[in-house]
Amino acid sequence: MFEEVQFEDLTGLDVPQGVSKKHRDQWPQSTLEALAPQEQRSVQVVGYLLKVKLEGRESSNCGSDEQAERDFHMWLANSPDDDRSEAVVVEITPRIRAQHPSWSLKNLNRFVKQRSRVRISGWLMLDPEHPDQVGKTRSTLWEIHPILKVEVWSGGRWRAL
Repeated sequence: MFEEVQFEDLTGLDVPQGVSKKHRDQWPQSTLEALAPQEQRSVQVVGYLLKVKLEGRESSNCGSDEQAERDFHMWLANSPDDDRSEAVVVEITPRIRAQHPSWSLKNLNRFVKQRSRVRISGWLMLDPEHPDQVGKTRSTLWEIHPILKVEVWSGGRWRAL
């Protein structure tokens, strides 16, 4: 079961002292202990997709060039008029995407264009690789990654994609 989280609560999550771009096995134990309870949360949050993109090579996908082995990065905002600097990055991983053929770039980008209200469900994860992007193309290092469920508000109810 997913825990409902308000968008502002997600963007307001603390990043513990000691988080860095270094591998986690080099972080202080106190940092790991502070992260653990948050990263064990499966959450759902409502918002609007601002952008959907097939990501390039990443360490989380073994640096693969294959499109089927790369993440979709999506920017989820509280309002369709927000800037990406106010958004949370939410990611669909290749393994999960393979189970959901309707989670295509075409379908997801349709929700961007239509300014559709969406509900994203998945695991909280802190991504320390992008501190330089906070305040520019994301509001926080916290992400929903991987996404396990995508729903769109349609006809007065949530409909799974």
